[in-house]
Amino acid sequence: MLRRDRVGRRGGGVAVCVSNRLKADVWTSPGDSSQFEMLWVRVQTQTHSTFVGALYHPPRPQYQTAALLDYIEAGVDAVKAMCALSTIVLAGDFNTLDDTEVTERSDLLSIVDRPTRGANILDRVYVSSPCYSTVRVIDYTVKSDHKAVVTYQDHLSVKPLNKRRQRRSYRRRTPAQHAPFLEYASTLHIELDRHTDKLRHYVWRHARDPR
Repeated sequence: MLRRDRVGRRGGGVAVCVSNRLKADVWTSPGDSSQFEMLWVRVQTQTHSTFVGALYHPPRPQYQTAALLDYIEAGVDAVKAMCALSTIVLAGDFNTLDDTEVTERSDLLSIVDRPTRGANILDRVYVSSPCYSTVRVIDYTVKSDHKAVVTYQDHLSVKPLNKRRQRRSYRRRTPAQHAPFLEYASTLHIELDRHTDKLRHYVWRHARDPR
């Protein structure tokens, strides 16, 4: 997991998780600034490189929206200049950032076309080429009012696993369930003398070391 924590407050930030079978490192974009919650990660295989950008754009940012668009454009241009054949994936929570502005400034394709929070498309994925054949918007497995975006190629044969509800019978535990046993146990009087304690110690030691 490669991460970029939010500066100046507890919690927040962005992260990219990559399989340990792949080589990945943080790539620093030109004009990098801590005011933007954005992380670029370069993922490399033997034959190809993919640059993944993770972004969180808050609803009320402390920076100008145009400055973020300039930063995204500069990062994408730098990747293309350095590695023209690489794949670029930009994803995250863009909130009110204009989708048309992002595609025009970055020359990337927007591939999420269904709402991810209420009636709005806030969580988006942009790619430099049509590298994903399937895009799904599904409910999060954690408590969130956002939905998750899952993208993959069809040859991976990913099958959705839907939850099922079943009713099972079980024996309910109540305070009175073990009352007869507890009542009986309270009448027992157990004593251990010194001889019994020594014998127990000998048996335990002999079991560990028969000599």
